[in-house]
Amino acid sequence: MATTRTKIGQAKHDKKVQQRFDYYKKQGASYLRADLPGGAKPPKLGRKIPDLYVRLDGELIVEEIETPSTVKSDQKQQEAFKKVVKEKGGKFKIIIAK
Repeated sequence: MATTRTKIGQAKHDKKVQQRFDYYKKQGASYLRADLPGGAKPPKLGRKIPDLYVRLDGELIVEEIETPSTVKSDQKQQEAFKKVVKEKGGKFKIIIAK
C-alpha cells in the first residue's frame, strides 16, 4: 500500500517532476507528458499514471518520482511500470526527490 506524502514531500515531488519535464523539453522530446496539476496527463500504464512519459529520439522513457517516504512503499507500482515499459521496449527510471 502506498504511503501518503506530507505537504512538503508532495511539494518536493512536484518540483522534481517539473524539473525532469523541463529537462526533457530542452532535450527536444517529441512527446512529453507529466502528471502535474493543469497539464496534459501521461497515458495510463496498466491502472496507474506514471509521473513522466517521454519520447526522446524515438525512445520511450518513463519516470516515477519518489520521495524517501514513498520509495519503498510504492514498489508494487514501480514493478508494474517496469514490466509494461520493458514490454514496450522502453526505459523505466525511479528518481528520488530530496
